[in-house]
Amino acid sequence: MIHASNKLSFLAALAMSCGLVACGDAAEDDDAAPNNDPNNDPNNDPNNGEIELCFEPSLSAALCDPASVTFTLASVNPFYPLTPGLRVVLEGDDEGEAVRIEREVLEETEVVNGVETHVLLHKEFVDGELIETARNFYVETTEGTVCYFGEFVENVDEAGINNDGSWRAGQDGALPGIIMPATPAVGQGYIQENAAAQDALDMGEVAEVGASRTINGEARDDVLIVMDSNPLEDCDEAEEKLYLPGVGEVSDNGIDLIEFTPGR
Repeated sequence: MIHASNKLSFLAALAMSCGLVACGDAAEDDDAAPNNDPNNDPNNDPNNGEIELCFEPSLSAALCDPASVTFTLASVNPFYPLTPGLRVVLEGDDEGEAVRIEREVLEETEVVNGVETHVLLHKEFVDGELIETARNFYVETTEGTVCYFGEFVENVDEAGINNDGSWRAGQDGALPGIIMPATPAVGQGYIQENAAAQDALDMGEVAEVGASRTINGEARDDVLIVMDSNPLEDCDEAEEKLYLPGVGEVSDNGIDLIEFTPGR
């Protein structure tokens, strides 16, 4: 689990030194190796150290840096399959409200920050009413890391429709994040949404690999558990997400899988 007492902030000096010395050269060199040291990575330093993170990332955000990483629309990461047509439906109760989440990988793609990404359509309903639609932009690296390049959100409330929570890598300082490691291992921590200026800053930490859980009435012993937290909300309540190989997300903080359609 994630411990809020382990919060820390990264020094702005990391970002400053990067800008003065090596990063400019690396960005200009298409063959430059990614900086995989999370302790020496300005991409792991949202808002120049002004925001305290929930924990120290052990995976570098540079694993998803378009300047030094190769991407592919092929999908090989079993815990976050991005096969067009794949669809999951989750349902459950949240403080007395009936919640339904529908997630589908669309046939279309979208270029974000110069990278062609998959589009995953996310819809959320509360008591039968649509409250959110989001187009999420994901793509894998050739090494298997699934990267998060942003989302376009439409929230529906009594005042109408707003786009709060939307962000795109490459705009207003937003950077690609990691949504799923290539090979999940207990203790891995990473930044998922890396767009502090857009109030989008989420983190994930792998809590258990090969967990035993009952998923949609079936006993499984290959469940991946990731705890999500939000530095903008003081990291107070980590949320549990469950993933199955070949399926992807099967539980979102107690909203559980009821329907799965494989991709084509």
